[in-house]
Amino acid sequence: MNLTEYSHNMDKSIRIKILLSGCAALILALFSCSQSSTDPDNNGFNFPDSNLSYSLHIRPIFLTDCSSGGNCHQTTVQAGGLDLETLSPTFISNSPNVIVPTSAQASLLYQLLFVDVGNIRRMPLDRGRLEDPKINAIGKWIDEGANIN
Repeated sequence: MNLTEYSHNMDKSIRIKILLSGCAALILALFSCSQSSTDPDNNGFNFPDSNLSYSLHIRPIFLTDCSSGGNCHQTTVQAGGLDLETLSPTFISNSPNVIVPTSAQASLLYQLLFVDVGNIRRMPLDRGRLEDPKINAIGKWIDEGANIN
């Protein structure tokens, strides 16, 4: 093999490697896009299936939908005696069983996301129903023990 043939074979080898690398990169890009796409039934909210964090997952829901912007459960307002704005809520209110750790179904806070309970109207008041992913996250967090740490 002379130098010209060697150079031609080397160029061909490099082109094949570049082509294969490009194909591999394209496949990885397509795979990662399909893995990170948002579930259309999830309304853009992504919560883990377990090990929900109060500070990362639940508190932002409380801040957005329950305490900020004139909502009812601020530190200064505390409708029903419940403050969901504080960093470490105690979930002590005028009603018993606001949060029953490990039982969302027995927790008044969770029940009120669906229906009126006794003389307490469904939450959030006058804002419509919370999105299902948020309700599911709150329920899962309570079922996991309602840890605020």
